[in-house]
Amino acid sequence: MPHPTYVILGSGGHTAEMCRLARALLQPADNQRAEEYHPVRLILASSDSTSERQFREALPEVASRAECIRVPRSRSVGQSWLSTLFTALWSLLFSCYLVWRDRPQLILCNGPGTCVPFCYAAWMWRLLGRLPAHSRIVFVESFCRVETLSLSGRLLLPLADLFVVHWPQLAERYEERRNLRYFGRIL
Repeated sequence: MPHPTYVILGSGGHTAEMCRLARALLQPADNQRAEEYHPVRLILASSDSTSERQFREALPEVASRAECIRVPRSRSVGQSWLSTLFTALWSLLFSCYLVWRDRPQLILCNGPGTCVPFCYAAWMWRLLGRLPAHSRIVFVESFCRVETLSLSGRLLLPLADLFVVHWPQLAERYEERRNLRYFGRIL
């Protein structure tokens, strides 16, 4: 069975941005190599009630073939930092299991907190030889991050294979990072 592509969705603007990215990567009419990225698994937090519907409306032909996986949230808005230790650990363990099971070829994410444990799990399993050598973690910073990286971005910059920013001043600030790229406006 081919290795899947994980598309990690997050509530609100994260999903809207991810729909635009996924359209460019996964729709055959726009990309002759789109089939290489199938099967697709949509990853979203168990408490996210809108992202799946939003993705299915934006990309019906991709979504009709995609499996949706709901995962534990690392941290809820307003959650205390002490309890976050436990929920983040549970989320990481769950992510480690799914990445071990599926061995994704690509993890495509753009900043929701849900992506952090998946990226760390993939990074760890790749170091240990469980993931295929060609597997990649691609993080696209949110379009609204003009001057500074998001918390997810700061956590994932050291391990993402490709880290994309939308603003030249952000690229200049991190110009020493070999994995960080500025391609202009991609959304």
